[in-house]
Amino acid sequence: MNIKGTQGESLANWIKHNRGDIDAALWSDGYVLFRGFDVGGLAGFEECAGAACNTLYKHYGDLPLASASENVYFATPYPKHLEIQFHNEASHTHTWPSRQLFFCLEPAPQGGEWTLSDGRKVLEAMPAEMLARFREQGLVYRRRFIRGLDASWQQFFKVNDLQELREKMAPTGHEIDAPSENDVTVSFRTHAVLPLPERGTEAWFNQILLHHPDALPQEVGDLLRKHFPRDKFPRTVFFGDGSAIPAEWVRKVDEVLTECSIRIPTQANDVLLVNNLLMAHGRLPYAGNRQIRVALGDMRTHGTA
Repeated sequence: MNIKGTQGESLANWIKHNRGDIDAALWSDGYVLFRGFDVGGLAGFEECAGAACNTLYKHYGDLPLASASENVYFATPYPKHLEIQFHNEASHTHTWPSRQLFFCLEPAPQGGEWTLSDGRKVLEAMPAEMLARFREQGLVYRRRFIRGLDASWQQFFKVNDLQELREKMAPTGHEIDAPSENDVTVSFRTHAVLPLPERGTEAWFNQILLHHPDALPQEVGDLLRKHFPRDKFPRTVFFGDGSAIPAEWVRKVDEVLTECSIRIPTQANDVLLVNNLLMAHGRLPYAGNRQIRVALGDMRTHGTA
């Protein structure tokens, strides 16, 4: 759904007065693009996010904070000449946002489009054999925290030491292998398809394309192989029984998500509100400068509706 504002019209106020229509659009279309409104800078964007969500998330470890408010983050730091592949935010963890907002401060002069793929359409297009196995077995994500390559485990989990990490993760089902503070691997079993019983539906919901070694851009894969054996890559994903996901299945996943996707060129002051439960998102390569800020809200937890 695209909403066009008028010059000087406050987006935060518009959202507050039209929240019911926005909520409905997020379940029908999966997203709302606000264009032409007065966002009001970063402070205004935070107000918009607060109006569009019941609660904002302050403790997300995978994105760097962009303001002292703890509610606004920088977009994923990733080389601009590479595509950020489709993923549902935080679907590899035990808690994830229902809603995600993106604010375009500065669009790229070339490329950098937002991409969205509807998880309901993905289920319809996925080969039956593949879908049955993903639905039945789910996934296991394994993440090695390697200094300098990614967020530290302390930053990601918001803890100070290994004992605190173990205590915090014990109720969540995460498995921790930590011979030392410099060698920490965390594994988590969860679903590949998200049931949404309150809506009588389900959606493709995972980060296979961000975690599987065969989905990596060639230059990234080549670099990692120089330093790590394949089974020691920083991020990997398996079927829920621990067996390997075949490379040809990963290619098919990528193909289907692309077939079910749309592209949204960005303009300054665009705000994109996404239903993270339904829509996988990504970003196309770009040239020049590009500035995007992010907010997350209305968290859900693994095992609950």
